[in-house]
Amino acid sequence: MQTEKSSRSTLWASVLSDLQARIEADEFIDRFPTDRELMIHYGVSRHTVREAVRRLDTVDRRPRRGGRIRPVPTALEALMKTLRVLGVRMTTSTADIALHRTDSDVAGVLGADGVTPLLVTTAVLCADDRPLVALETWQLLSASLPGDLAQRILHEQPDPPVVPITQTTTPVTPGAGICGLLGLPEGRAVFCIEALLRVNDTATVWQRAFVRPDRYPCLLQFTAG
Repeated sequence: MQTEKSSRSTLWASVLSDLQARIEADEFIDRFPTDRELMIHYGVSRHTVREAVRRLDTVDRRPRRGGRIRPVPTALEALMKTLRVLGVRMTTSTADIALHRTDSDVAGVLGADGVTPLLVTTAVLCADDRPLVALETWQLLSASLPGDLAQRILHEQPDPPVVPITQTTTPVTPGAGICGLLGLPEGRAVFCIEALLRVNDTATVWQRAFVRPDRYPCLLQFTAG
């Protein structure tokens, strides 16, 4: 009995290891297989398949239709999720919408000419009615995006997914405008999360999230280079 139990454990662990490798290789971008398809592929029982898949925290299962790989959350989405778990009430308000801003650096990141006009939306994310994040979202005027991205981040709306292409977190000293939105005196340092995001598998946006560091304790790890 001991040997049989150990063998079953090794079997689902082997299936799990192979599935993780296939996910990392982007094999299941469109669809994750059903239990039956996995049983046939690996030649194992339904129990073994389910034991392996149960430990894949990146897969959303759909009965009889397979599943979907959940995109890795952005740093800002992870922060919002943590605060919701802690019972913090999150709200958002749009502070400004500018239709024809130009920024050669941001335009270059979005793959456009430096003089291309951009749509810039500025929102304030509040935790328990106090400003926590000033969020700038830059996009091409031609981009067709699904609603308010700030609202989607707050309420964990997964469809269509927002996938980070690049993201960095750095300490910065923002201008008077951002400090005013966050209720901070000018010259106070904040964390800036900059991210290039893909939405709808086609459109890309550039986001800057300026986060007050004094509201909640946090731990960051910085590496050389």
